[in-house]
Order: sequence, then structure tokens, then C-alpha cells
Amino acid sequence: MSVFPRSFCSLVFSLLFSVTISFAQNDTLVKQPDYLFAAVEYSIGKTSKANVDFPELRPQNGLLFSIGTTNNNPQIEWARQLNYPETGLTFSYVDMGNSAQLGQTISLIPFIDFKVFSGWTNRMNCKIGLGASYFNTIYDEVDNPNNKAISTSFTWAFRSNLYYSMFQNQDYNFKLGIGYFHNSNGHLRLPNQGLNTFLLSAYSQFNWKKSEPSIESSESQIPNSRQTQRYFSSRVGLGQKVLSKYSTEKKEVYAFAVSTGKVINKTFKYGYGMYYRFYEDYYDYIKDDEKLVRELYPEFRDKPVLYASNFGLFASGELLLSHVGIEFELGLNLYKPAYKIDWQINEEKYVEGVYQLGELNWYYQLKKTVSSRLGAKWYAISTNKSPRHNIFLGAYINANFGQADFTELTLGYVYALK
Repeated sequence: MSVFPRSFCSLVFSLLFSVTISFAQNDTLVKQPDYLFAAVEYSIGKTSKANVDFPELRPQNGLLFSIGTTNNNPQIEWARQLNYPETGLTFSYVDMGNSAQLGQTISLIPFIDFKVFSGWTNRMNCKIGLGASYFNTIYDEVDNPNNKAISTSFTWAFRSNLYYSMFQNQDYNFKLGIGYFHNSNGHLRLPNQGLNTFLLSAYSQFNWKKSEPSIESSESQIPNSRQTQRYFSSRVGLGQKVLSKYSTEKKEVYAFAVSTGKVINKTFKYGYGMYYRFYEDYYDYIKDDEKLVRELYPEFRDKPVLYASNFGLFASGELLLSHVGIEFELGLNLYKPAYKIDWQINEEKYVEGVYQLGELNWYYQLKKTVSSRLGAKWYAISTNKSPRHNIFLGAYINANFGQADFTELTLGYVYALK
């Protein structure tokens, strides 16, 4: 069993999201040049054991290359609100510390990098990113049974780093940092214990000036007061998951949600709403009159669609970066009866020669009740323009109290009041 929840990144992201809002806002006009940059980074870290009898690991070693740009334009509201962060893309090659059973991974992760604790020092920054990883060695029931962390070649990848700049000028920046690296396949195949690594790193960045300082806008032309905009949104989603560790067949999850809330200063989006989900794997298990239905839940056969459904409420927070949105949701499942089948199968234990179903204990109640969702959106129209109508595409990982539930692609619509 992993020391950390399989989607521990959701909790880390929500914490960093709060830190971003607390420390990044700044109404001071920037009069610094924009620049492009390229960086090379070396990281070394310790990966926690994902399960009992997990393979022995040496320290994880990684080589990372990043490219990006500053965003010093005060006319871009999200850049001004976040104290003019850097954005870009990181490519990494990582040796996981056991070539035979965990192998190597290649990752591609978009990121945002912003100053923190700026009232105390100008040398600290926080970098977070969400992307994808490719693993060349994965779980195999016969040849690699002890690696229950990664069972698909492609996974979600989440990185977060906190850096302290040891030396910096206009052309060069050298930093030391601590970080966290998480990989999970989003329940597309089991086992999916996930990998969690804590890192130390050395980061070397080279800068090339892109433009002269922005001095055209005066402070009177840029509103400093709080601007709010009410929005209404709906979305449909198509997800995929497997029911249990005994199945490799992916089944669909059909999702629908409506929400409302406010956008503050074109950057911070807060909302609340309700969702409905239909789980095809639960429905098929009930319709096929499988073992647990026959023995424990025969009433499910009377209304398979209803018992395979999930209703809930949620609250959300989103960071708007023009065409890109990074969103975290925390939800409350009001109705999810078939999850007890999911839990009892996947928490089954072999004790004294007998298989025992997972116990419906307090931890089951917690995971059945609390849902979470983390992902990224692409908006057709830049949110910096405050459009009345907008559509978006999104990719998400959904979880039961931090444990991956299903991976989802989403199409949505937003209507905003003036």
C-alpha cells in the first residue's frame, strides 16, 4: 500500500492554489523587459514504496530541460494579479532507481512559475505543472508482479517545486530547490498505487531579452479595484475506468454538471454546482448478475440504471491564464450506492487461505462521500477579454477522497454576465 494517497497531488495542488492567491497578487506596474529563457536542472530524490514487497530502489535521478517566457505585460490581468509569473514547458528524463522493475520515464509538463513570500524576499519562487509521463517498464502479473505502482505506459504527471535563488542577474539565474513528483494513470487500469517522489534539485537558467520594458500604460489606466463577474456553466464529460484489479476492460463514465459562481479580476474563478455521473462498469456488473449482486445486493437488479448512478454537489476554484484554466474541485457525493461493490472487490484480502471482501468501514464511508477533481482546460476565447460566451475542452482526473476514480475528457460552455 502506498504511503501517500494515489492522488495526493490533488491535495498539494489545492494548497499551492491557496498560496498562489495569498502571495502572488500585486497591483504595482512592472517596468521590466520580457525575456525568453531555457533551463537545465538535475534532481535527485527518494520514491516512497507503493505497496507491500515493492522493489528495492536506489535514489531517483532526473535531468530536466525547460523553455519558457516571462509575462510582464500589465494589460494582461492574470499576469498582473499573479505578480507577472513565468510560464513554459518542461521535458524530463528520469531513472526511477530500479531499471529492471521500474525502468525510466519521460515526461512533458506545462508549468507556471511565480514569486512567493515576496514581502520577505525576492529570491523564492514556486513552480507547479500538470502533464503526462511515459514509462518503459510497467506492472506485469508474471514478469513484474511487485511493481503495483504503474500498470500503464502513459500516466498523469504532476510536479511542484519551491526554489531559492542563489545567484541572479538579467542573463542568468542559479537556484536550489525541493520538489515533489507524482504519477498515476487515473484508474484506467489496476493496480494503480501511483508513485510519489520527494526531490532536491539544482536549476540553471539562461535568459534572452524579448522586449523593452512596458511603460506605455499609466497606473490610472489600469483599474486596481476588485472586479467581479457572475457566470453560469454546463459541461458534459466522457470518462474511462476499470472496475477492479481483476479486469483490464475499460468502461465509460458519462458525466454532466451545471455550476455558477464569480470570476474575480479575470483571474480567480470560484463556483459551486451539482453533477450527475453514470458508471457503465457498475451497470454491466449489475445487469450480468455478478457474484456480489447475487449474494449481497439483489435489489440492484430492479433498477440497474439508478444504482449505477452518482449524484453530488461540488465547490471549485480555477486559475484563469487567458486560454488556459487550471481547476480543482471538491465534492460531496449524495448518492453512489454501487461504490460498495467497487470497494469490496478492490479491498479484498487473502487471509489464512480465504479471500475476504473489503470491510465497509469508516474509511469506505469517507471515500464514498468525498470526491475531488483536478485538471486543465483550454478556452476558445481568451478569458482576459471577459467574453459573454465561451466554450472549453478539458482533461481531468477524478478521485474518491484522493484515490483515483476515472480519467475524463470534458466539453463545456460558459455564459458570463457583463
